[in-house]
Amino acid sequence: MKQLPIRRVPVAVINRDDHTFNLMPFEEPPSPELIRHITRTGVLHPPILKETESGGLQVVAGRKRLAVIGTVLKIAACDCLVVPVDYDPLATLALALDETLLSGPASPMIKAVFFSKAMALCPPEEAARRFLPLFGLAPHPYHLQQLAELAGLEHPLALALHHGVLDEKTAMAMTGLSFRDRFALFDLIDTLQLSVSNQRKVLAICQDLSKRHDISIHDILAADELRHIIDHPEANLPQKAQQAMRHLGQRHAPRLAAAEKNFAELASRLHLPARAALSHSPSFEKDQLTLSLTFPDQKTLLAAWPGLSAAITPSTLTG
Repeated sequence: MKQLPIRRVPVAVINRDDHTFNLMPFEEPPSPELIRHITRTGVLHPPILKETESGGLQVVAGRKRLAVIGTVLKIAACDCLVVPVDYDPLATLALALDETLLSGPASPMIKAVFFSKAMALCPPEEAARRFLPLFGLAPHPYHLQQLAELAGLEHPLALALHHGVLDEKTAMAMTGLSFRDRFALFDLIDTLQLSVSNQRKVLAICQDLSKRHDISIHDILAADELRHIIDHPEANLPQKAQQAMRHLGQRHAPRLAAAEKNFAELASRLHLPARAALSHSPSFEKDQLTLSLTFPDQKTLLAAWPGLSAAITPSTLTG
């Protein structure tokens, strides 16, 4: 493509209500930082517009910059890069994507919006081949299907995903849940501000419990004991999150939870010194324990060894 011409365009003639090439999933006002920057230095990176057959101008990129210029600062005209009317719509959409990627990685929702619009302009195979590699994804239709499902998320979930509150892999898995289960799970994630690892863990636990006991995820998360944890008036969010995850883990693996409790009680009864540590086999698969002792130096070890050696003789350990 040739270098786009720069034109001085009256802000009033720009159709800022046209969202044909807008990749932002939500309308957000310009940030105070952007307003201060444009007020201080002007627009260093011109917005991109596209001519329409009727003679109008659509916004391709720079919607927030135009909002600052026209709405906040009340400036009548702005220098803009103008895409000619006969320029291919898909290539114009790609320009909007390039402009977005200049600011950093695209959020999952921006990717979802982009591909929903790209597939309206070209076959899915072409969209996958041309654009998925830009996001580090293999050009496979499977990724397009996942992004299309994200595009259908309800507004609260989509907003949380866009701002990084909701994990992308968790969100993709949640698209396969019922509306009721999806919102119950999101309410827990959002209320307790769960980390990415805990989001994925609670989803896996809830899905397994749901299948195992033929109960909905909504009903699992509505249990009185869990609600008491979440609504506790004195506990802070990290404490609530830790207790909620412990409660769900105990429901998911009651035998493991019981073994962990017994082990903790045993360690407490032993009153181990500071330089001793007791550990169990992975997931308590064996009834085997390991006692570790730390010595500050060889001399201390050699001094203690006669007593230790006598204590750990085969007859003592097997008696």
